[in-house]
Amino acid sequence: MKFPKWFWVGILIALFVRLALIPNPGFEADVSFWKAWGLAVVDKGVIEGLKVSNSNYPTPFMYTLGVMVWVYKLFADPHNFNEFWNNSNLLFLTISKMLPIMADFGIAGIILWISTKYQASSIKQAPNSKHQTFGTLGFRILNLFGIWNLEFGASRVGFLFALVYLLSPISLIDGAWWGQVDSVGVFIFLAAVVAVLKRWPVLAGVIYMVGVMTKLQNMIYGPVFFLFVWQSLGYQGLVRAIAGSTLGFFGLNIEFFLSRNMARVMASLTENYDYFPLMSLNAYNLWWIFSGAKGMAMSDKFLSVGIMNAKTVGLVLFSGVYLFAVLRQTFTRHFLAASQDMLLRGFLESLILVNGAFFLFQTQSHDRYAFPLSVFLLLWAPFFISQDMLLRGYKSMSYGINIRLFAMFYTLFTIFYFYNLHTALIVNYPNNGIPGLTLLTQPFFTIMTSVVLLGLFGVILWHFARQSRLAFFVSCLVSLAALTALNLPLITKKPVSLTKLTPYVAEVGYGKRQTDMPVNAFLGYSKQSYLSVQYAFYRSGLGLHSPSFLNYDIGGHFKTLITDYGIDTEAGGKGSAVFEVYGDDRLLWRSEKIGRYENPRHAEVNVTGVRKLGLITTDAGDGRDDDHVDWLRPMLWP
Repeated sequence: MKFPKWFWVGILIALFVRLALIPNPGFEADVSFWKAWGLAVVDKGVIEGLKVSNSNYPTPFMYTLGVMVWVYKLFADPHNFNEFWNNSNLLFLTISKMLPIMADFGIAGIILWISTKYQASSIKQAPNSKHQTFGTLGFRILNLFGIWNLEFGASRVGFLFALVYLLSPISLIDGAWWGQVDSVGVFIFLAAVVAVLKRWPVLAGVIYMVGVMTKLQNMIYGPVFFLFVWQSLGYQGLVRAIAGSTLGFFGLNIEFFLSRNMARVMASLTENYDYFPLMSLNAYNLWWIFSGAKGMAMSDKFLSVGIMNAKTVGLVLFSGVYLFAVLRQTFTRHFLAASQDMLLRGFLESLILVNGAFFLFQTQSHDRYAFPLSVFLLLWAPFFISQDMLLRGYKSMSYGINIRLFAMFYTLFTIFYFYNLHTALIVNYPNNGIPGLTLLTQPFFTIMTSVVLLGLFGVILWHFARQSRLAFFVSCLVSLAALTALNLPLITKKPVSLTKLTPYVAEVGYGKRQTDMPVNAFLGYSKQSYLSVQYAFYRSGLGLHSPSFLNYDIGGHFKTLITDYGIDTEAGGKGSAVFEVYGDDRLLWRSEKIGRYENPRHAEVNVTGVRKLGLITTDAGDGRDDDHVDWLRPMLWP
């Protein structure tokens, strides 16, 4: 493969800019986490290091951070407090940022390889042209913005898009500037895709698991990835890939497996589900608009559609798009007869849909979660352009419309998503961004960015829906059915158990809030039992410990709260409490003091028009010992 001179010039510029950005402290909290977690591994080993750190990343990622600090230790003392923990520590910034920088060039290499070997072979001859020698996917940029009149052969398409990625402000800000490792996760995931294309299923499975254990967000691609494996390599290939993933999982966690500490591994994979229970973590998406640009200050347990909270609605929307992606990919001109190029195109389109929906529709979405789109779109672009050539012919002066459309689309995405990333950086560290842009952080700009990003995704969704109308209709129908089913009690005016709602505030004096079990159930299986007061058993309710405070958004949909209450049978003899119900911060009802050996009491409270429902228990003024309190069979009546 001959590398054109302009490509080398672009490579040097991309490398120079990244090296120039290394001294920027970036997102200082993230870099500090790398230091703390890596130093814990170096000093105590990965298992003990996790115990003394607050890492919420998959366990094998700790090895990577440990290597960072180990390399640092070759040149300087990580226990020199003032030097090591200085936010401008150039040595550590260089070591930590080199990882995403190298991954950036690795991604560019994969873009080049896939574009040349697979995408570039998708067309042998434009149907309306007599010419067969223009080089499969070669295309001209016909005065794209009134400036260029260049022609690219098939062998140069990959070079163009590889450079677009390397010079994109998105890739520059995320790694060399911010200091995050999103590009590392994308690179490893794409390496797994390359292994599939090379027909190495076991290796593909191993590499995919490495990607998941590096960036947990890669987990969302699992179903479409293994569907692609099945389509490309058949049933045996799928089995081998799954075996490779299983091998990779235990291999990467071998220390935890041998020390019988796999519970910590599983916790690292599940604890992130509700780690930041907020509308949006500076991700300018649907929920940023819904919260009025206050996504970082609003719980995602607030209701948004009927009695469904924002988190649940986001999950339904994301699942609907995911179903659409899977249906499209599954029936891509029936994959048994489809070419590898056609399968790859369907897979890339699934990745675009899944990643876009994950960023735009899920609550708790981070600002960086759309980073993979900057890569997936570039991998898919030649297919989109070549489709135009098939329809119009290589020599047609109008075939360049798809080139222009993609260029405008990707430019808009780059500008607005870069603004999203940059604003997320400077609202935390205003001195580490571009001075002029630090003034553009007002809600008007952030909400406008959310609207644009949603609009761009809508264009993509519309484009794919036109090609797969039945799949889109089925997905919409399923999503609508899910929204209806989850709101059915409200629609049919039936009572709703309070246990079906999630409080946006939950504070207990001991242990954790338990649903349908007493508070001691948090200690493990041996302590789990039915809720009961003086041996009167209940199958539903809330187990807490005084003092406790629960706050629910009930949206003004209900008129009456009916509940029993009392001190759970598991409590010791000192147990006593007072129960209170608040509506929009007004006291609606208060019980008398109730003790451990008293029978359950009953209450009916008028909550008409109440949006914020508060359930409070106090220690009744005699201390909180044994105060295991239960709200029993609490029901909201419309």
